Amino acid sequence: MGTSNLYKGPKGSSLLPADYTGDSDEQPIEDTPVEQEQSEKGEKEKGDNPEQEESQKESATRVSWTQAKRTFSNEIGNWSPNVRLIVKNYTKASGGYKHAARTSTSSKRVARGIITLFSGSPSDIRRHIEQSGIIFEGRSVQDIFNDIYIYLSTGSASREDAIADRALSQTFSELFESDLMNYQSLEMFTPELLEFMVSHFVTNSIFYRLLNEVAFGELTGDKSTVDITTIESDLKTFIDGVVSGRLTEHLHEGVTQHEINRFVDDLYEDCYKVMEELAK
Repeated sequence: MGTSNLYKGPKGSSLLPADYTGDSDEQPIEDTPVEQEQSEKGEKEKGDNPEQEESQKESATRVSWTQAKRTFSNEIGNWSPNVRLIVKNYTKASGGYKHAARTSTSSKRVARGIITLFSGSPSDIRRHIEQSGIIFEGRSVQDIFNDIYIYLSTGSASREDAIADRALSQTFSELFESDLMNYQSLEMFTPELLEFMVSHFVTNSIFYRLLNEVAFGELTGDKSTVDITTIESDLKTFIDGVVSGRLTEHLHEGVTQHEINRFVDDLYEDCYKVMEELAK
């Protein structure tokens, strides 16, 4: 694939709290006598099955969508909104971090496309883009990136595809406004560009998916637009910190297409796991 020299770590610092260890502070819900009896029977039947245990644990601590939406609504307008609780309840309402990551199919497909195109040396990246059918000769950098955007977008009207496309559009807008963008030269094909594209797209895709699920209708409620914009900014900053903090654990040199697929799956699951566990 020519995807060597992929990435050696972000230049910025993580926004995760210094005391975060990855361990959940969540306490299990106490069982009723009937539930205890059923649990004892289940222990005898299930044997050693970590996946089943994980599924049962997620089900036992599931949060309803009503509760997740109420959490978002209640935090709007607060002087210091608890964004950790918002993202935690959202992730739990999604079925837990594993299910939230597993069902992010459209966003993960776009993320894989980004890594496939923008990994490797500048010559590798140009070759990847040309192999996708995009022509370089006689064209401006802006035109080339417009074609890259069209190539990466899903082109579908499904809800998940629409979220992925919105995240991709926002990522390109942020790229065009960044110092990385050089409209005069394609020398911008660097590891920093790959880091930027992956980090911003994953952040935007998680952020817009969360808003789509828990924030719909708030603009027509009794909340001010300013307060909603503020909490959205706080949420995106928080999610960006989560993604940036996990990126270095997954991006590495010399990846194959199979490893790209695994990297994207692991990154989304790891980010949602942090989101589910961070709330105090």
